[in-house]
Amino acid sequence: MALTVVKNLSVIDLGFSYTKGKNGNTMYLQPSISGDVQPMFEENIKPNDFFYNDELFVGNVALRHSEIKYFTLKNNKSEAMTSDVLLKTGLGYLNKNNPFNLVTGLPVLFYFNQKSDMEKMLDRINTEDTYSLKKGRGNYSEVKLHINKYKLVPQGYGIAMDYLLDNKGKIQKVHIANKKVLVIDLGFYTLNLLGLDKLEIMKESTSLLLGVEKAYQLLRKYLMNAIGKAPAIYELDKYVISGIYEGRNIKPLIAKAFKSLAIQIQNEVDGLNINFDYYLIGGGAAYQVFNTLNFKNKILFDQLSQIRGYEKIGVRAWGRN
Repeated sequence: MALTVVKNLSVIDLGFSYTKGKNGNTMYLQPSISGDVQPMFEENIKPNDFFYNDELFVGNVALRHSEIKYFTLKNNKSEAMTSDVLLKTGLGYLNKNNPFNLVTGLPVLFYFNQKSDMEKMLDRINTEDTYSLKKGRGNYSEVKLHINKYKLVPQGYGIAMDYLLDNKGKIQKVHIANKKVLVIDLGFYTLNLLGLDKLEIMKESTSLLLGVEKAYQLLRKYLMNAIGKAPAIYELDKYVISGIYEGRNIKPLIAKAFKSLAIQIQNEVDGLNINFDYYLIGGGAAYQVFNTLNFKNKILFDQLSQIRGYEKIGVRAWGRN
């Protein structure tokens, strides 16, 4: 069933590892990194490379070509200097100069004390002057953001709504919605544990500084011991995906690092001392820990589940009269 169309609904998830966004059939998916501009041969520019104001490379092109890279693990995203450019690049690409409604999220633990900061940031970028964006080998275009309405939700809620709502924003899994559900949202820096009891967010919901970064720290140590060198933490993704570094098979080291992370996650969930009926496990690296986690009725979700859920939340909020 096709998603109910809400005119100019945009969703974005500003993760520490990836920034993910969607408007209709248009997707934005780039590493959450920017970098200084360097001279480039036109042949090296890829169709999905993004350039901001002729001042910064954004995402993959920054990883490939910037000598100085801007990457942050600051937990208050609205205060991180990289967030402004990442948000404006994603939202500018998705919406151009068209007015839009926005759904986005914040980590569970930081939701209440950072909500007002994020609202101020969205209000600010909504009133700023035009800026320039370029994608691939095209020309720069002037962009001015026009956010009509926005809705902030705790991260992990998008994964739950992706599973529980249909494409019209209505509850389709009523029997599960009436149960106790735990969303285990594995991000790069944070682990969001979002409990739902008959769709009400439980007070035990929290965020832990126990994300993929912990596994990557271990992996870097293993690589240093085994090979004598290791890439920067923000460059590890491509080697984890390929399983090869410096011509060597590093899959056993990757599995070892993520098994350690999974055991820590298991301990944290067990420490809640709550019996949940369903466990929804999501995030770009969720598949790395899924098999180790020992939960009944566990369901795996992919990297884009969060923004699909945000989209359904937007449809539910603004798509029906």
